[in-house]
Amino acid sequence: MSYRDALVATLAGYRPLLLDLVVPAGPAPRGGHPVVVYLYGGAPAGGSHKHSLLGDRVTDRLVAAGFAVARAQYRHGREAPFPAQVHDVKAAVRWVRHHAGELDLDAGRVAAWGHSAGGYLAAMLAVTADDAGFEGDLGITGPPSHVGAAIAWSPPTDFTRIPPPPADSPLHSSGHDPHDWLPGPTASPLLHASATAAPLLLAHGTDDAGIPIAHSEALVSAYWRAGADADLIRLDGAGHFYGERRLQHVTDAGIAFLRNHLTAEA
Repeated sequence: MSYRDALVATLAGYRPLLLDLVVPAGPAPRGGHPVVVYLYGGAPAGGSHKHSLLGDRVTDRLVAAGFAVARAQYRHGREAPFPAQVHDVKAAVRWVRHHAGELDLDAGRVAAWGHSAGGYLAAMLAVTADDAGFEGDLGITGPPSHVGAAIAWSPPTDFTRIPPPPADSPLHSSGHDPHDWLPGPTASPLLHASATAAPLLLAHGTDDAGIPIAHSEALVSAYWRAGADADLIRLDGAGHFYGERRLQHVTDAGIAFLRNHLTAEA
């Protein structure tokens, strides 16, 4: 079953924040379906929760595996400065929890999954559960915005170390530099990793020229120093996107990770 254009929050002067929810067909398990909040990529410059081939692939696999998927919208770099994007996705998590009972969802089993800029936001959800400064007040307030686990593919984690866009990128050829829209060094999830951070699975191509694998390596190291649970799948020879065989592998690994870590809360 699909629910389109659910209203997460209204924003004065902006378009409303929406999400699309897909729930597996048939009876829900006891307690409801676990939920993955999926966050699309596109630098901080573009993209949509509605039009993402990668998001479609991941959604189909998750729903087939028994997970509901909430594909959430967030504002881009020129629409609103950081931490607006984190506030937006936290509002989506709160929306899921608030409506869980009526939609056969399990409010105690909510995870995040994203690629590139979406992977960054998934990581931020994982590391900022106890930080009121990132909570925001958009949409429904009251339900918690933490996640029980997160998956981040090719995420930027250090905004002081992002290479210039390649000459053949659409942003470069249009005269725009997405570096102008980046949130800045204080936005790094490296600064917020703690022992209470949600378990995190990263995947990253060793030949990623846009977001070097050192970003994911640094975040795993920060997790380990804090005593938190993180792991990295190194995709030898892969760039920012993975190809069919590698995509199948990391999706399988992500679903297994969620089944292992996304347990009901007490």
